[in-house]
Amino acid sequence: MKQPLLYTLCCLLLHATLQAQQLKGVIVNEQGDPVPNSTVYIQETAKGIAADNLGEFQTLLSPGTYTCEFRSLGYESINKNITMGKHNQSIRIVLQETSYMLGEVVVVAGDEDPAYRIMRKAIAYAPYYRYQISEYHAEAYIKGSLTIDKIPGIFKRAMKVNSSDLDINTLIGQPLVMESQSQIHFTSPERYSQNVVALKSSIPKEFNVTRGLSIMTSSIYNRDLDGRISPLAPGAFRFYAFRLEDVDYHPDHIVNKIKVIPRKKNPDLFSGYLYILENSWNVYIADLTTSELGTTMHYRINFHQVKPSVYLPTTYDVTLTLNTMGVKGSGKYYASMKYNSVEVDGSRHPETIKEIASAGVQAEDPLTPRQQKIVTELEKLTQKEELSTREAYRMSKLMNKMVEPEEIQKQHEALEIKEVEKVQMEVDTLAWRRDTTFWTSIRELPLRIEEIRSYQRRDSLSGNDTIPENEPAGNEVVLSIGENPATLFGKITQGGVWQMNPNLSLRYGGLTGALKEYNFVDGFWLGQTISINYAIDKNRAFSFSPSLYYTTARQKWLWHVAASLDYAPMSLGRFDFSAGHISRDVNSMNGESRLMNTLTAFSLGQNFIRYYDSRYLKATHSIDIANGLHLYSGAEIDQRAPLSNRASFNLTGREAPPNIPADAGLYPPHKAAGITLGLSYTPRYRYRVREGRKWYASSKYPTFAAGYEKGFNLFADNQAPMYDKLLFSVSQKIKVSPFEEMDYHFSGGSFLHAALLYENDLHYFHNNRMLFTPSDFTRSFNLLPPYAASGDWWMEGHLNYQSQYLLLKNLPFLQRFSFDEAVHIHGLITEERQIYLEGGYSIGFMGLGRAGIFTSFVDKKVEGVGVRISYPLWYILEKRLK
Repeated sequence: MKQPLLYTLCCLLLHATLQAQQLKGVIVNEQGDPVPNSTVYIQETAKGIAADNLGEFQTLLSPGTYTCEFRSLGYESINKNITMGKHNQSIRIVLQETSYMLGEVVVVAGDEDPAYRIMRKAIAYAPYYRYQISEYHAEAYIKGSLTIDKIPGIFKRAMKVNSSDLDINTLIGQPLVMESQSQIHFTSPERYSQNVVALKSSIPKEFNVTRGLSIMTSSIYNRDLDGRISPLAPGAFRFYAFRLEDVDYHPDHIVNKIKVIPRKKNPDLFSGYLYILENSWNVYIADLTTSELGTTMHYRINFHQVKPSVYLPTTYDVTLTLNTMGVKGSGKYYASMKYNSVEVDGSRHPETIKEIASAGVQAEDPLTPRQQKIVTELEKLTQKEELSTREAYRMSKLMNKMVEPEEIQKQHEALEIKEVEKVQMEVDTLAWRRDTTFWTSIRELPLRIEEIRSYQRRDSLSGNDTIPENEPAGNEVVLSIGENPATLFGKITQGGVWQMNPNLSLRYGGLTGALKEYNFVDGFWLGQTISINYAIDKNRAFSFSPSLYYTTARQKWLWHVAASLDYAPMSLGRFDFSAGHISRDVNSMNGESRLMNTLTAFSLGQNFIRYYDSRYLKATHSIDIANGLHLYSGAEIDQRAPLSNRASFNLTGREAPPNIPADAGLYPPHKAAGITLGLSYTPRYRYRVREGRKWYASSKYPTFAAGYEKGFNLFADNQAPMYDKLLFSVSQKIKVSPFEEMDYHFSGGSFLHAALLYENDLHYFHNNRMLFTPSDFTRSFNLLPPYAASGDWWMEGHLNYQSQYLLLKNLPFLQRFSFDEAVHIHGLITEERQIYLEGGYSIGFMGLGRAGIFTSFVDKKVEGVGVRISYPLWYILEKRLK
């Protein structure tokens, strides 16, 4: 039964296509020059067509008379009736330049620009237009092209696309073209089902092209548009200034041309123009630009009235200009929409809300007291002719509460952040096999000669192949500088991973990892670390990492073994075990980077770490006992002995500083045993689940933590440290705005009982003593004396404010650079009752590092000034031994 029905439908479609005739057109100005970025809208079919940069377009129309609107920025739009008969037609449309007039609007110096009145209304009504449509069915024709003009030689040699052997040189100077025809089904709040019925591309098969077929699914009425702050976001006045430039009067509507001016030059902000309809406060045209690291995106989105009081985007025109890190190129993206059916959710209109409110208990679904209060306040605001900025923000929030679908509200309230797939895409099995006749019937932009050649070149190289069945989920471009570790020689020299079977792998450090460390106590560490990883299943794993190194100065073999088991992915359950004979830092928890200490010792003859000889055994366990409630426990036995310098070599020839503690009289050999318990709680800690594993994301509340440590004696004839220590802390990171955040951390503690303490058992404070440090500046000191510690009680606090626009970034000529600024305040008081304060200012570079200057005060007197450079990537280069 299905086959005859399908055959009938195909015949009907073929008959309609044969009956339809092609309408070709070009849009020019009064001088006869093409008008680029023009738009055609056919009212009877609710179809938009984005003309190309030469003002040309084409489409198939059945016999009949159609009302067409021709529009382009800077020109008067015109309406024209076009009658299609049994033959193809070609038309030439001449647009006149726009003569805008401000009419009776007079802007007086010092007064508020009239644009703010309009934008307050538009922002207040944005939540309604965000959820106005409950469902629609549409068709979309998309055409995109990209030309890469230049790629630096170092990138060409190192670049790999999806692990393929694609020759990057074949991409340079050749237009890469892609076309598609899709059927789209939208359902509120933000779900798009896209069926790609036709697909044609000259992009090499090594790329995934289907992932680039999604239409623009970001609404201008959302808080963000394409990942950037929308000019219609509730807090838009903080980020944008607005200026009314022109007013265009039409018989049935008035269009306000408003210039969007970002208050700061930031890649998360747009500049350009919004065209807003008076009284309804719809977006008529969005003409917005954004730039980041040499890449500029220019968006032109046209809206048309597809139903009474319903304006939807009918065409998208996006221009890309690429000029970053020596890579140059350009691209164009056109999307034309045709709406076959549109369903409006009338219950969300403000007037409907008022009617429900006035109906009271007589309505089918009476409002709750909270909803009634919102409606009453909303009604008062909507009746106002003029809204203040505060009232507009309030109205936007109230409107959002009233019209936001229950599904979205539940997503906001739920602890689990579910990754809702907005666009579900399916590529028809015949999409890649459509013939020339089919493409002629749906193509709305003519192909240029270079584009035709691009298609021919692709077909000749690939044999007109389609996408592979094992097409990658995305496009991965990797730069590999140096020897490829995937080769045998690369693995031997640089290290690499051998996949023994699907579940078992072995990682080897390589010859470059044979030199682990240098210090004046041990000399050079020569040896190797091997890691064995076994995947029990997708979310549970066991790892085992043995290390063996020979120390040239001590002339001893040092070893270390670490094992871990991740066994409860949804509760973050993990066991860790380690043992070894190594030299350790007295400050084992907050010590300096051993890699940085190696560099300073070898090159400058400086030593920042106090080493002792450690033969230890340690086990820890951590797990969530409830959401946001994390339990940590651990036990350790450590046989300690003093160490002294046995090497002194350094490039400067300086005398090596002595190791502390080196005197057995002050630091006798002993055995230490201790246990640790820790509990932290973050209320309403939201999380994501990825492949069956829990990943914490964010919370509006602080994290509270408490800990207990105990040292005791397990061995006879041993002077073991014996103590009880209690710790507590509260910390939080607060996102003040998209461009600024605050971070605070307050902690304290006390030794409740301390019969015997060694240097290892004191409570040390995180202190960055070296010029270069892998630690950040938010929760650490920078100018404390070496190995500052407490053996009684202490309280410390850290307060940080980070902003992309604090001091220097407010200078216009510096706003194009990607850096942020921060101020830091750190404080400490111990049993010595001296108040230590530290203040600093730092500049950060895209999360890769920070440079700061700090000043310390003791009892209100300046103690010192220092510069520090934070480079977090050091943590990747070393595995700290603890």
